[in-house]
Amino acid sequence: MERFLTAGVACLAMMGSAQALAQEAPAAEGPKPMDQPRDWSATLVQDATALHAIMIDSHPGVHAPLNSAFRARLDQGLATALERAKTTTDAGGWWWALRAYVASFEDGHVQIGMTQRDFGFPTRWPGFLTVYRGADEVVADRDDADSAAPPLGARLIDCDGVDAATLAERRIGQFRGRWFLEAVKTRFGDWMFLGASNPWQSEIKSCRFEAEGATRTYVLNWRATPDDLNERRTKLMQSVRPDFALKHFDDGGFWISTPTFNGDPSGEAYAELTALVADMKAKQDALRAAPYVVLDLRGNGGGSSHWSDDMARILWGPDWIQAHPLPTSEAVDWRASDDNLTDMSTFLDQLRSTHGQPELIDWADRAVTGMKAAQAAGQVYWREADEEKTRAAAPAPTASGPQLMAGRVYVLTDSSCGSACLDAVDLWKTVGAVQIGRETSADTVYMEIREPILPSGLAQIAVPMKVYRGRARGNNEPQRPQYGIEGDMSDDAALLAAIRRLQPG
Repeated sequence: MERFLTAGVACLAMMGSAQALAQEAPAAEGPKPMDQPRDWSATLVQDATALHAIMIDSHPGVHAPLNSAFRARLDQGLATALERAKTTTDAGGWWWALRAYVASFEDGHVQIGMTQRDFGFPTRWPGFLTVYRGADEVVADRDDADSAAPPLGARLIDCDGVDAATLAERRIGQFRGRWFLEAVKTRFGDWMFLGASNPWQSEIKSCRFEAEGATRTYVLNWRATPDDLNERRTKLMQSVRPDFALKHFDDGGFWISTPTFNGDPSGEAYAELTALVADMKAKQDALRAAPYVVLDLRGNGGGSSHWSDDMARILWGPDWIQAHPLPTSEAVDWRASDDNLTDMSTFLDQLRSTHGQPELIDWADRAVTGMKAAQAAGQVYWREADEEKTRAAAPAPTASGPQLMAGRVYVLTDSSCGSACLDAVDLWKTVGAVQIGRETSADTVYMEIREPILPSGLAQIAVPMKVYRGRARGNNEPQRPQYGIEGDMSDDAALLAAIRRLQPG
């Protein structure tokens, strides 16, 4: 079970907003934290060194014998950040050096966000933006008044003598990580021709584009971005995060939207998920008799996997799920550090004070008790019995029973799907659902984040606390849809029409 990849630091830090990503800033008179005079070189040294220390203290990969390269990557990231600190003079140098350090872990669960939500770096562009269409970066938005910009649909060949693929790795992948994933390219491809006070990359001078069979060189004129940049980028990425909903259509079909599986009992999502699951239970007979049910995971970056377990049991029933078990991992090891234990203890106290779900309380209590026992025995890890393996090892029913779902169940995914969202796709596809939409993101075997604040108070990071051993789904392996949808993923009506066309007969 995964607890929560919150809609705060971790998920926000994965988004591509031109605005610097952050948490709520504390109310205070006078200049806000990011605007105060500061020695940014010393701040980078302080925060990068602390990030390294936190990972050494609490990340399960530090002692993992099967990931011997982890410590070397951790140390090299610090060395690069400290080298950059020698010439860092402003907030941009601090921020992008830390982003690059975090990106070097190639792990969607190791993330960073600013603690001042309303701070943003000034952005620049050359009058156009590109996005990925398949394997190519193509012009998808431009300043209509700029006749010198390449036309819409033009394919990038190279810039300043560097081929497009290498250039993207340097300009985007270095600061985002996991550039080998289609989902990351989909979400951040428009950063090729965006600048935001990053001193570790220079503005491109000229590029070659191919359009209608002809190749032309364009000299770039960099300037401030238009005021509607965020709206332009949202449209390009077709990003959407629908409200929680259970909709019933005239043809008998249902559409269930879960934009997050956040397990934080103090958050709004927890209450909304609880109400949604209760509504599903009340409508269980109608859901099972429906010609189709759409499980909409657009915008879902993860959370607690127990929500998707509950939803599966309502739809397919526990007997069917037990007869179609997920492939199991060999074990789950928790890094038994003081700070990890404190974080889980706090979470357990929150659950108890808010009268959270009993199974979640039991799970958190086992983790706290287990880590305390490991510490008492002088052990680095506490080994948790894999819940799925335990379930699979339970006595199987004499028969799986009938298929309780009369119609098809579709799982609608986009590039945001990671963490517990991937767990949901794993489970739902195993018991019979059909994945549609776009390829998901991916995650490593490191899970269950906590979110310490770095010493400057300006940034907060996400750090995994446990690791799967021998997980069936590979490290950084996405889920690919059986039926891809190339249209606008934010167009609900078009998506519903496409799903109805997939219906048999």
